[in-house]
Amino acid sequence: MNGIYVHIPFCNSICSYCDFPKQIAKEETKELYLKHLISEIQSFKDLEWIEKTQSIYIGGGTPNSLSIMQLEQLFLALEPYLKHAKENTIEINPELLTDEQIALFLKYNIHRISIGVQTFKTNLIETICRKHTKALVVQCVKKLKKAGISNINIDMLYGLPKQTMKDLKYDVKQFLKLKVPHISYYSLILEEKTILSYQMKHAQINLPDDDLVVDMADYLTQKLKKRQFIHYEISNYAKKGYESIHNLGYWNCEEYIGFGAGACGYYRDIRYQNPASLKQYYKGIQEKSMITKEEAKKEFMMLGLRKLEGVSILEYYKKFQSYPNDDFDIVSLLEKDLIEEKNNFIRIKENRIWLGNLVFEAFVGGE
Repeated sequence: MNGIYVHIPFCNSICSYCDFPKQIAKEETKELYLKHLISEIQSFKDLEWIEKTQSIYIGGGTPNSLSIMQLEQLFLALEPYLKHAKENTIEINPELLTDEQIALFLKYNIHRISIGVQTFKTNLIETICRKHTKALVVQCVKKLKKAGISNINIDMLYGLPKQTMKDLKYDVKQFLKLKVPHISYYSLILEEKTILSYQMKHAQINLPDDDLVVDMADYLTQKLKKRQFIHYEISNYAKKGYESIHNLGYWNCEEYIGFGAGACGYYRDIRYQNPASLKQYYKGIQEKSMITKEEAKKEFMMLGLRKLEGVSILEYYKKFQSYPNDDFDIVSLLEKDLIEEKNNFIRIKENRIWLGNLVFEAFVGGE
């Protein structure tokens, strides 16, 4: 499977937890960026690869902070891919969605929408500097469904400053009322150079303790499973048939192209990253590195173990002509009761999924 990621580094406001490349920009800055982004897209000439493209993901930043004219320019450049792909996704903020945008999504075969929500609680929304309301999210989903777009993901966070278990239960309840088929529910990670990180260092906020965060994760997982959501990756849940094709491509270590400032790609055993700085991006500078077989084995295990089904031992052998047990200390992880071998798969035990970092560490240092 081939995937394409397109990065739009513009927002109308900056969320306190976000460390992705982004900025509040003037229209002329957006126009210049789109000019270079479209040039980069059009310079990719591998026609065979284009025809095999299965997924396109337009992320940010906030892609729907672009004007209608700017969005259409971008979609026109991506049109050869959008025609071939099985899954075309765009991230949006609910307060910015318009009927014109929806019409444009339908025109260019963008049929999967990922809505940034994070929380429905008013006080928590303000804490993380979001601009939506619960009512706007509900209205956004209704608009999309009315237009015939039902493949919707909601992005959520738990472990937020001031968040209680009662707050989490409220958020899960509100999500379930939306009746959409996918949710990405991430545990907050305090990233350097974010507003939240600054507030923590200056004792302006406190985060929930680790035990509460684990209890939150367990609650939301059990609640979603009772409502027939498949827990198919550590932070992702879907109704049957709505698992993200694009994200599964990452976790299965398949090739993808990244377009835009800060975007990464994995193409013909080369890992590359565009600079996050717009000035450097415009110069066409890229960091590139050849992925060695040893590095590929580690990535295959670490990314594959994010999936609840785990890593296929047979697929590992087909790819590397060796077995995981030959290359890594799998026995030690089994003895620690962190993983299990079942039906020719190695996977993290479901009741240990929140200890995933302990498992991933086993594949960082080397064979």
